[in-house]
Amino acid sequence: MALYQPMGKVLHKCAERFSDRPFLTLAPQGETYTYAAFETLTNRIAHGLRDTVSDLPTHIALLLENSAEYLAATYALKKLDIVEVSVNRAFRGPALVRAIGLTKTPILITSQAHFDALGAILGQLPDLRRIVVTDGFQEARRRFTDQSVIAFEDILSEKTHHIQSSADDLAPAAVMFTSGTTGLSKGCVLSHRYGVRTAENVVKAFRVTGEDTIYSPYPLSHIGPAYYDVLPSMLTGGQVVLRDGFSLSQFWTEINRFGVTWFLMLGSVQQLLWSAEPSQAETGHKVTRCWSTPAPVPKDKWEARFDMRLIPGGGYGSTDAGWVVCPQWDHPGGIVFPEFEIGVAGEDGAHLPKGSVGELVVRPKEAGVMSDAYFGMPEKTAETRKNGWFYTGDIARIDEDGLFYFVCRKAERIRVKGEMVSGAEVEEGIVLHPDVEDCAVIGVPSALGEEEVKAFVTLKPGRCLTTEALQAHCRPVMAKYMVPTQVVFLDEIPRTPTGKPEKGALAAYD
Repeated sequence: MALYQPMGKVLHKCAERFSDRPFLTLAPQGETYTYAAFETLTNRIAHGLRDTVSDLPTHIALLLENSAEYLAATYALKKLDIVEVSVNRAFRGPALVRAIGLTKTPILITSQAHFDALGAILGQLPDLRRIVVTDGFQEARRRFTDQSVIAFEDILSEKTHHIQSSADDLAPAAVMFTSGTTGLSKGCVLSHRYGVRTAENVVKAFRVTGEDTIYSPYPLSHIGPAYYDVLPSMLTGGQVVLRDGFSLSQFWTEINRFGVTWFLMLGSVQQLLWSAEPSQAETGHKVTRCWSTPAPVPKDKWEARFDMRLIPGGGYGSTDAGWVVCPQWDHPGGIVFPEFEIGVAGEDGAHLPKGSVGELVVRPKEAGVMSDAYFGMPEKTAETRKNGWFYTGDIARIDEDGLFYFVCRKAERIRVKGEMVSGAEVEEGIVLHPDVEDCAVIGVPSALGEEEVKAFVTLKPGRCLTTEALQAHCRPVMAKYMVPTQVVFLDEIPRTPTGKPEKGALAAYD
């Protein structure tokens, strides 16, 4: 239904088809928008921007908390053929300057929560001329005297009819940033077809239907909420429960209250849910399946406790590459979607035979299904794209049947006495300890050469654990060379805004 259509038109077609069905519910308050009401809000924003700003730019930046206004604004820009610059709301300082300034956008839509961070860096954004604020209008006018400040309600037009996009579906729709786990965040240029193809493949992988309700607590500035949660639901006439941030204490309450039937989760979220004290709410739900990436808790243990199907590993996607591999429901090996071709490469970049472990490389069989470039970073673009292949920085294996198995991030490989250790596999074993709440693992230089495994661990409230006791726990559940030689107990694991361990911050610990 949606192929070869820009996303603004996709929304319009879905709003016509599913008009009175619930589309978006905001948690915890429960406010719900039907498909028709959501498109009306989107159209009011689009008309208002076009009528208020006579010289609409090619790019507009969004720095907001999850809300109906935020999501509607992203689709309003798509109807206007304006590229959305999705700024991570956790960015500060140089990272924030880079994200907003990269495209030289003259317009930023933001909220009062970000005034302090913006105030510290506006002098470094000479191209930014207008700031649209969803709240705190008077304060913004007082603080941001060099920019024209516009209240969000003043751009809400009374016009509600659909604006027909003139963009080809291969045209850029968004600039979304990588997590920056191992380096500077990079702005991936994503086409309309990228979004739609990603969503269509998510529908296939997780068998999404119009009867489904998905729970999405992650920031809309990331690929997961935008194209793994919201857009697949839109294509099928399903419902999205959108929350501004994950809450462990409210998770099962809201899953039950809103009739959620499926969800995707980061590995860190799976660990938190597993480590929490059992409750009645965790089995009184309507959830039929979930998927975690990575999946530190074994499938059989998860399913026995939470009474839902955990789809095993095997799936693969990234902001750069798109949604490449479809996970099987009862097999750990993933199946490559027909729009992509994959391989594994050695240290010299040359392709390796099936069965080998190496860096995952991906190339498209269809235009627009991957990010073609990092905006304003030609050197980084060239560094990761060679002879038509994208070098992902992830380590994987492809078996003799062509099935995909994720191993670890390239930067997370730890070389111990000639063996290659996956930090994720060590973490998987550590979190099985009943006193452990969270953990992250890195490699550090060894006095004997190569590396040794260093684990950072947080404990459940009131629990105590020694390094020796944790090592004793690890020996039966992992290879001897994988057992951490160093353990640091922390109050909290430093993580990126997408929930991944911030390896640079961990490496700075003594």
